[in-house]
Amino acid sequence: MSTVTEGDLKRLEDLITGLSQQMDRSFNDLDKKLDVHIVRTDERFKAIDQRFDSIDQKMAQGFQQLDKRLDDTNKRIDDTNTRLNTITFGIFGIVGVFATGLLGIVGKVVFFPNP
Repeated sequence: MSTVTEGDLKRLEDLITGLSQQMDRSFNDLDKKLDVHIVRTDERFKAIDQRFDSIDQKMAQGFQQLDKRLDDTNKRIDDTNTRLNTITFGIFGIVGVFATGLLGIVGKVVFFPNP
């Protein structure tokens, strides 16, 4: 068997120190790469968020236009309904006056005939 000498221990210590420094550099490089990827990912998320915001604004504008068109259509329908009601009441009024006149004439002829 071999004996462990001070030189062997020193070489082992140097090897461990070198590996430790190399691992530190590797971890630092990995940390820098991760930071770059995190920044890129954040930028992509911001871009996607902006796209969603623009789509949301377009949809809101579309819904506002649709609501306005529906309100305009409802207003026209209400105006048409009002006109039809006015015409209907007018026709019923004329028919009512005509029926009253006919009943008056029929009543005079039937109940009060001239001798």
